[in-house]
Amino acid sequence: MVGRSGRGVESGTLLGRGISRRSFLKIGGAGLAGASLLSIPGCGVFESSGGGTGGGAVTVNLGDTIRDLDSTTTTDGVSSNVLVNVIEGLYRLDENAQPVPAQAEGVEISDDKLTYTFTLRDGLQWSDGSPVTAMDFEYAWFKALDPKTAGQYAYIIAQFVQGATEYNAGDGKREDVAIRATGDKTLEVKLVAPSPFWLGLTAFFTYYPQKQSFVEEQGDGYAQSTDALLYNGPYMLTEFDPTKGITLVKNQKYWDAGSVGIPKVVVKIVKELDTAVNLHEAGELDLTEIDSEYVREFRDSPDFDQRTTFICVYLSFNNELPIFQNVNIRKAFQLGYDRKALTSKLLNDGSVPASGYVPDGIDGPEDQTFREAQGPVQKPFDAAEAKRLFQKGIEEVSENPAIELLSFDDSTARDIATFLQSQFEDNLGAKIDVKIQPFDRKLELEANGDFQLSYQGWGADYNDPMTFLDLWLSDASFNTGKYANKEYDRLITQAQQEAGAAKRLKMLREAEKLLVEEDAGVGPMYFEGEVYLIEPFIKNYVNHPYGGGIDISKWRVER
Repeated sequence: MVGRSGRGVESGTLLGRGISRRSFLKIGGAGLAGASLLSIPGCGVFESSGGGTGGGAVTVNLGDTIRDLDSTTTTDGVSSNVLVNVIEGLYRLDENAQPVPAQAEGVEISDDKLTYTFTLRDGLQWSDGSPVTAMDFEYAWFKALDPKTAGQYAYIIAQFVQGATEYNAGDGKREDVAIRATGDKTLEVKLVAPSPFWLGLTAFFTYYPQKQSFVEEQGDGYAQSTDALLYNGPYMLTEFDPTKGITLVKNQKYWDAGSVGIPKVVVKIVKELDTAVNLHEAGELDLTEIDSEYVREFRDSPDFDQRTTFICVYLSFNNELPIFQNVNIRKAFQLGYDRKALTSKLLNDGSVPASGYVPDGIDGPEDQTFREAQGPVQKPFDAAEAKRLFQKGIEEVSENPAIELLSFDDSTARDIATFLQSQFEDNLGAKIDVKIQPFDRKLELEANGDFQLSYQGWGADYNDPMTFLDLWLSDASFNTGKYANKEYDRLITQAQQEAGAAKRLKMLREAEKLLVEEDAGVGPMYFEGEVYLIEPFIKNYVNHPYGGGIDISKWRVER
């Protein structure tokens, strides 16, 4: 899924071994240009909140705007962090990110691994007291697939379910899509090919149910307020401001309400990290993400929590522009900046330089990860070679125009953009202008193809390399840079239908090598780490590396 800031997070005061952020930017050649991009900490964030929550409640920082709580159209990690706590699918991820029965009490899978028959639990209720039925799943899945919905995540259903790709493209009929509610409690689904990870996808937000009569009654206002959304998950929304925060309270109608340990969660949106850390120190925020500038200060604190993620942050080129239709130009941008300096000095959050596009940890053949089996497919930083390639490309396209680099507006994202700007200008001889945009506006510009050069983040939706590689199919909705290669399309589409695990992974390895090494269709920057400050009284903290986000229903408070 789309990361929160590609995924830059807010910054504070120190970088690595005592070097300041401003000094680091000067080392990179940015000088005062870097300083001019630094944001000013906000104030008054909690003026109307009345302070901390106390008791068994917790207060967490979501960090950025909630874009869309309609599960059939949303795309971003911030919104999914909310949805996973208020809506529930047929299955849910457990503490180890393994799928377990949720709204469904179980599933029968045919011998050929193509037909899944789910049976819903007895007594399931929406928050208005009406029953949750198999039709609610059928309706929502078809709504996500409907071409009129134009949901970017429709493909996460379409590529697996028989007839769904054709229907989503406007070329097929609804009745040919193999999704059937055969009774109030039974849903039957037929897949295109055996996909052992697909059961876990039923925990993903695009597979969540919606009640048709309620959605149609709300019209364009659906999911825009607390009363315009129905809840069948562990929590309900009682307060909702997409730019300031939300309040979650335990849903007593949830089938497993007895296992939900925290009765109330106040979720704030504090973009400025200085402010968030001060609030955490004052006891006003129990959980907040931090970045490199606070790692040194808090590394030995009992509040410190560092983890790796299944997220790749990468350069995206707009292939509709002549400058980026040139492979030498794209390869120059791949090689033309110091990824080790970026991750160890500027980020310092556990992020590591990307050796390919699929991150470390994603499953591969037998007992290996995909990255271990594949090895590196991107060459390391090489300023001289990058400059040679750039000059060759400029001669081939007969121009060296100013290139606009699109960035998010939080402070670390700004710092990354400034670092890249100075590196590309110094090492390539390129002319780079930085364009800063708010989170939701940047995603909108990218979705519309209205950018030149951008850095984006993609997090795994399930534990398989396909969740990264199908992004670059020529007709994929998230292929915002319009990369297109017929051989790449062939490899991915054949892998999607290949039942043999070894043959399938061989195709995926060939596809990644073609995408990164040969075509330079994408410029992998780093595999992301995350650092949080979490009050020690929060136990069993669950933040899934893919497909879910923070699952508060699993947390416990022991003060």
